[in-house]
Amino acid sequence: MQDPALTLVVIGGFMLLGLLTDLLGRHTPLPRVTLLLLLGVLIGPAGFDVLPPHSATWFPVAADMALVMVGFLLGGSLTRASLVSHGRDVLWMSVVLVVSTAALVALGLTALGVPVALALVLGGIATATDPAATLDVVGESRARGPFTTVLRGIVAVDDAWGLILFSLLLCGAGALHGNGDWSLLLDAAWEMGGALLLGV
Repeated sequence: MQDPALTLVVIGGFMLLGLLTDLLGRHTPLPRVTLLLLLGVLIGPAGFDVLPPHSATWFPVAADMALVMVGFLLGGSLTRASLVSHGRDVLWMSVVLVVSTAALVALGLTALGVPVALALVLGGIATATDPAATLDVVGESRARGPFTTVLRGIVAVDDAWGLILFSLLLCGAGALHGNGDWSLLLDAAWEMGGALLLGV
């Protein structure tokens, strides 16, 4: 049974340490995200291991909350004016980034002897990026201009492309590894295409 008081104390301690680390980051040349990562290593199992045993159950919820907040911040930065002026650059750069990453990883692993199905899945995973770190560094440096606008757009869009490509590659890997039923790809394309259409 988890003690609610202990849970609140630990969460409050996380927030306090995060604020102190953020304050320290403002007075050092290192990006704040680097210091926050180092703090995580220090308090985690690889460091002093000061986290309570049940804290690992919070990580999925905390990760989902962080991704939702980052998604809202990135989405809010994509204004109509920025999409009109830089939308084409954002789209083609993000597509090239995702497809080339997946292709290089999958082909490289296949050349090293990894089974094709596994190489496809790992290639799809390799397209994932970390929008939180990019957004934090851009915000901390107070960068402005066309490059920053395009960068924010790419970071916001490439995870969506990566998720779509990963789903397709996962279906392809399942078809290769299973009974060869390539209709899985058609089903995935139909579902994702419908979702995109509904989203638009």
